Amino acid sequence: MSVQPALHRQHCSVAAPTQLWLDAEGRLADGGGWFTGLLHGDTRMLSRAETTVNGFAPEPATVEPAPGGVLTVRGLVRGIEGPTEDPAVELVQTWTVTPGAVRVSLRLATSLPQLDAEVRVRLAADFTDMAAIRLGRFREPLEPVSADGSSLRWAEEGKTLTVAAPDRVEDGCLVWRGTASAGRPMEAEWQATLTDTGDAVVPAHVPAARSVRDRPAGPLGALLDNSLDELDGLRLATRTAPDAPFLAAGAPWYFTLFGRDSLWAARLLLPLDAALAAGTLRALAAYQGTKTDPAAAEEPGKILHELRAKELILESQALRLPPVYFGAVDSTPLWLCLLGELGRAGTDDAAVRSLLPNAVRAADWLLAAGAAGRDAGNGGFLSYQDTSGHGLSNQGWKDSRDAMQFRDGRQADGPIALAEVQGYAYQAALEAADLFDAYGEPGAAELRDLAAGLRDAFRERFWVEDDGGRFPAMALDGHGTPLDVPGSNMGHLLGTGILDPAESRLVADRLLSPELFSGYGLHTLSRRATGFWPFSYHCGSVWSHDTAIAVRGLLAEGFTEEARVLAEGLLAASAAFGHRLPELFAGVSAAESGTAVPYPASCHPQAWSSASAVVLAQALGVAF
Repeated sequence: MSVQPALHRQHCSVAAPTQLWLDAEGRLADGGGWFTGLLHGDTRMLSRAETTVNGFAPEPATVEPAPGGVLTVRGLVRGIEGPTEDPAVELVQTWTVTPGAVRVSLRLATSLPQLDAEVRVRLAADFTDMAAIRLGRFREPLEPVSADGSSLRWAEEGKTLTVAAPDRVEDGCLVWRGTASAGRPMEAEWQATLTDTGDAVVPAHVPAARSVRDRPAGPLGALLDNSLDELDGLRLATRTAPDAPFLAAGAPWYFTLFGRDSLWAARLLLPLDAALAAGTLRALAAYQGTKTDPAAAEEPGKILHELRAKELILESQALRLPPVYFGAVDSTPLWLCLLGELGRAGTDDAAVRSLLPNAVRAADWLLAAGAAGRDAGNGGFLSYQDTSGHGLSNQGWKDSRDAMQFRDGRQADGPIALAEVQGYAYQAALEAADLFDAYGEPGAAELRDLAAGLRDAFRERFWVEDDGGRFPAMALDGHGTPLDVPGSNMGHLLGTGILDPAESRLVADRLLSPELFSGYGLHTLSRRATGFWPFSYHCGSVWSHDTAIAVRGLLAEGFTEEARVLAEGLLAASAAFGHRLPELFAGVSAAESGTAVPYPASCHPQAWSSASAVVLAQALGVAF
């Protein structure tokens, strides 16, 4: 089993579908155990851009991010001596990332009366596929398909990379020669242009700056500003629906349309950006399932899990996913939930009305999934099981292979019915029923019957008890047996309506217990479980969005103080990540460490993590 490359110390700038990854010291270079590169879509194109001054590599000093996709790298060229022991030469490289293009400006400053300088940039391109990068398999550099004195061009299978610097290309490098002196720096610039004609996604329009009525100061303000800037860099559209913006799930591995991720990000951002919610709904509706295809987990009316330009193969996980893959049990009810919330917001009646045919098909899927649950012995609950042999074995948000386990560490057999999915389905059925009534569509009564049956069955089958009291199990296994260990899943039930007030109180109390609350956020799995490990992806870590969804639910249920406690914990954790929220971090408690501990392979930025800043701000008194 290969281990994914560490990402927690790298510096990233994104402008979808383009990504720049530099190492901890601001270098874009092969080797060193780091993942670096200039990527476009699912391909790393530029694999090396190493800069020297008179043959000396700058010694990195700082890497400074700025809004608008900018990373500034300061380095001292210690190999060039001055009259004193102080460093005499500084090179500042500023990378500005925009969709499909990266501009790099170089500024060489010195305290010397005169410095005759040669600045050289060594380049390499390897066009390594993202799936191979995750397995640590990098291709050898490719030869340029064309070169002249001003540009180098690489191309392969519809993908192109062009690096341009007028009259500066020599022997495959970029070279500038000139003079710098005290107070008169030497300046240069080069640009990379990236295209992929076969990619499934394209850049989306970035809106004007959003207005926050009561912008907070201090760490919360920094988190909110950074998060909104990150989200702008994740905006994409599909070639099928180019006028329907959505947020890519995250960088670097999930830089495309994901059902649950894009939907949850849009739900968390709805107070600020109703147009994004409408765009996300339209983008997913364009790929709504039309047939039954077990290899793709497709079913009529179902909303997809992820969209790729080509088949995704991860040998270490025995995964082979087709370009349009539907292996998610939660994306369809979440789609209906967002449509209902957009309808109740009253900001885009035309969008809601245009999506009613898709809502009817999604509601039909919901009803059919409930009926299938009865046939499978899961009591009418929505459940999942991969039948292809090469799809995701777990198809909720905790989708790693070991995510569904009992207190003693035993893995649950399918088909599995997740607790939170029943909450989503309950809310989705009622949201759809209300929409159908409002717009004169038939079928509301059947949906309300489904919701009532789900709520009764959930109360009867999912609630279990341990020495800490009663709590809803994470899931039922294929035999209908509840997983007898608390998990963060229960936080997603709050605000869906499937719990009564007394049950919501029990969930709130359990979430804030030391068993689940680390002081920084919610553990995905109880600290008392045999399978708990703070560096497990889904069995002990803390996910930013998971905690934020619980905060959102606590606010909806009226537990404002409990919501504040969780929000303050996550805000404190963000300080360890430059006032940003990564995909996840280690489940090391605040009592064990005075700062949140990274999960090394955590993606950043991640759409639903960055969007979580809006919910934290709401819990801490900010109005949108």
